[in-house]
Amino acid sequence: MAYITEHKARLERRHYITNARTDTRWFNFSKGKLEEFISTYGLDFCLIINGSTTKDDAYILPFKDFRDFFTPEFLDKRGRRWSGYIHAGDEAIRLSPCRKGHERLAQDYYNAFHLLQDAPRPLPKPLDISEFV
Repeated sequence: MAYITEHKARLERRHYITNARTDTRWFNFSKGKLEEFISTYGLDFCLIINGSTTKDDAYILPFKDFRDFFTPEFLDKRGRRWSGYIHAGDEAIRLSPCRKGHERLAQDYYNAFHLLQDAPRPLPKPLDISEFV
């Protein structure tokens, strides 16, 4: 079982977890829920994009490192969520609302479980992204 799935109940108290679609790695984060995490933890939490429930395949994004990535200009038309996908070829996270584009490389955050505050131990060893591409 994937580490994020196995410990989801505990992790989601401190971190914002979203599941990516397996085939496209499409994900979304809600503005309202993100604002709740900021209100509670400031910048000291992670955004987790979980790609599998059966094997470790997650991007662990410390919000302090990505706060400038999730800005109002990249919200959907209704202003409620950020949506995007992870491009497997270059591990770039892309937000793409309303024909705008914004991207950032994320290979350093792949299965970076050591970045999770208050995470249950033992942490799994990081796997190489190339195993899944």
